Amino acid sequence: LNYIPNAVARNLRQGKSMNIGLVFENFGVISGGPLYYAYLFDGIASVLFEKHYRLTILPEIDHLNGLTELESGHLDGVIWCKFVDDDRVTKMLMRSRIPIVALNSPENLLSKASISVRCDNEHGSELVVDHLWNLGHRKILFVSETQEVQTPDAIARLNGFKDALARRGVEFSSEDLVVWSNECTELIQWWGDKPVHTALYAWNEHVGSNLLRRALNAGIDVPGQLSVVGFDSTSYCETTIPPLTSVNQPIREMAQHAAKILIAMIEDSSTPVHSITFPCTLDVRGSTHQLAQSRVSQS
Repeated sequence: LNYIPNAVARNLRQGKSMNIGLVFENFGVISGGPLYYAYLFDGIASVLFEKHYRLTILPEIDHLNGLTELESGHLDGVIWCKFVDDDRVTKMLMRSRIPIVALNSPENLLSKASISVRCDNEHGSELVVDHLWNLGHRKILFVSETQEVQTPDAIARLNGFKDALARRGVEFSSEDLVVWSNECTELIQWWGDKPVHTALYAWNEHVGSNLLRRALNAGIDVPGQLSVVGFDSTSYCETTIPPLTSVNQPIREMAQHAAKILIAMIEDSSTPVHSITFPCTLDVRGSTHQLAQSRVSQS
């Protein structure tokens, strides 16, 4: 009789939409080179699609009336990336009737509002400082990004950087931090001012790779004159000139875990779910080197 079951009606009867929302504020460019987003989507999709869930990307949520969107019946749960430090959002999550897993967000921001899956950003910064310190670098510049200064990961990495310096008896000052555009056009002027810093710590691999590109075009020798370290360490870091030394966070594994936790919460699994912090490692490549003696004299 050519009868086709109505999937929407069936899902309503079962009380499930089989649809997961992915909230990603300040969404960037997927095809821009760095593979963070690709790893993230791979991890989430590999779990959701196997369980026959669909994925809806929500680029932003109204921080005052977000529950209207989240609880419209179109979503069974939400994975929220780049969770913002906003009391309004936390209060909103605590009133939510659907489960929410925060990916890459500090646990202390959420209290009982959600489950958190994150990497140990602070220890990642310790690995960066330890590596550069052992290479002789004593003046390290943290490079943040204009649109991301309030991003939890950027804040955690900066705090970890400050703590790592303090453990080595170095007092962090405002001169040890710059907030540049994503394209890092400011590097040329900064270098022209003959800085005392001999190494740059970029808050993610995208900024790190753009620093390398700007340096190459300007004739700045990396790592001969300047060492550069990033964060994320996808396979893209192997393709930069030179290959980018970077903190490796297990992006795909973290995303898979977040998706598994959310499905367990939706399906009322008897398995308890807890917030988790994944460890980081450092992938040393060609963008860092022993501090040249001439730069030691200059600093």
